[in-house]
Amino acid sequence: MHHAPLDPTAIDPHRPWIRDARDNPHEMNWMQVLFNPLGSSPKLHFTRAWTFMFLGRVLLFIVPVFAVFLASLAGADLGGLWKPVKALALPVPELLLPFFVFTIVTEVTSWIAHVRRFNEANKSPLWAMIVLIPLTLALVGFILGAQGGIKQYEAMHAPKPAVTQQVETPEATADGAAAADSKDAEAKETKDAKAKQARKGPPQQRRQGPPPSEREMAAGAGFGLATPIWAICSLFVMFWTLLYVARIPNGGVGKFKTGSDVAQGEEDLPPGYAVS
Repeated sequence: MHHAPLDPTAIDPHRPWIRDARDNPHEMNWMQVLFNPLGSSPKLHFTRAWTFMFLGRVLLFIVPVFAVFLASLAGADLGGLWKPVKALALPVPELLLPFFVFTIVTEVTSWIAHVRRFNEANKSPLWAMIVLIPLTLALVGFILGAQGGIKQYEAMHAPKPAVTQQVETPEATADGAAAADSKDAEAKETKDAKAKQARKGPPQQRRQGPPPSEREMAAGAGFGLATPIWAICSLFVMFWTLLYVARIPNGGVGKFKTGSDVAQGEEDLPPGYAVS
């Protein structure tokens, strides 16, 4: 198989479609793009950084989960990897701890990358605050869920009202005898039900170990509510990034489009075009 010869005059001989010198991948400084919100990033540098952050999240979630799934099918006992560990007061499964840490870090670096992209396109960097909406709403959801978990814990451990003793009367004695007969009948029914259950099979196993503490119930309920909120909001932010931010032309001049196949100064501008 023959390959076309590389163009030595191209900005990047391996990527001849890049015609805007500002998008030169060899000029990209990853530390600046991810951690310096005071600078600016052209279209291609932003796209490369965002792709790295997105694929990192996907791989850190899918790869370990799928590997443990296959190992479990083969008979390996890896249930301990799902044991929750404390990470920022959240009960995160040990298997997904790298994913959790990477996600928190990339929430910040994604905001920085968006700020730099808007700076380069001569647009207000305040638009980058949209990236932080999923995390903000997730924190609100965690607080609300944690409050619900605390109320559930208090309801489970609320003191029972004291039973008042009454003076026995002939009528009360008769009622007590009837109640005793009723209890005997209920005990017999319970015994019969247990016998039927024993014939059907063993009952479902309950939660092993001590009951959850107030903090564990609060964190579990909060995390359970915050996770779907974060996932759904992040999906909408992802489409906004791909369809708008990643398509803003360099310098804010030119058409909204993907790629870098138009050189600087060769943009096909409509009459009366003004840079915002």
